[in-house]
Amino acid sequence: MRVVAVASALAVLGLLDGALAGFRSSLGRRGAVEHRVRDRVAARRGLLLMGGLLLPVAVATGLHALAPGPWPAEAYVRAGTAMLAVYLPYAVVTLLALLGYLALGWRWGYLASAVILGPFTLVRPLVATAGVVAGAVRGDDGGVTVGCLLALGAVLAVEPLSGRLWWSAGQGVRSVASATQRQ
Repeated sequence: MRVVAVASALAVLGLLDGALAGFRSSLGRRGAVEHRVRDRVAARRGLLLMGGLLLPVAVATGLHALAPGPWPAEAYVRAGTAMLAVYLPYAVVTLLALLGYLALGWRWGYLASAVILGPFTLVRPLVATAGVVAGAVRGDDGGVTVGCLLALGAVLAVEPLSGRLWWSAGQGVRSVASATQRQ
């Protein structure tokens, strides 16, 4: 049961990070007045992309479980718990700042963005790497370390891939308009 809880928490954080990375990759590309539709599209695309990027982690873990010998479930729990110890404080502060950005007036939202969200975006790769190092050390298993490294690759790749696939600085939004908007 602990394996499921830890894996679920990491999956939720990873998918949330993917949605936010998709959103971030779409920002600043054009000065359209209405951004809500584009923001939702970007978040959905980031979420789906992260889901795809995390598939190798699930496959590697499944293959590790099917390999001859005992499956090191406790190593996965130790690694996941260490990763959560690094990621959860970062995620809570980020989500609180994001809620402030969305719920408060534009001045407080701008302050939340400038003081918390911007700097946190800059340190995101370092936090992701620190969590993976903590997980690999605490897991103390080669298969667990491979899973941690694959997850790190997914986290570091989602935003640049989203930007390249769907958001181009020269072209603005790609393929976002609905059928009714195009008519």
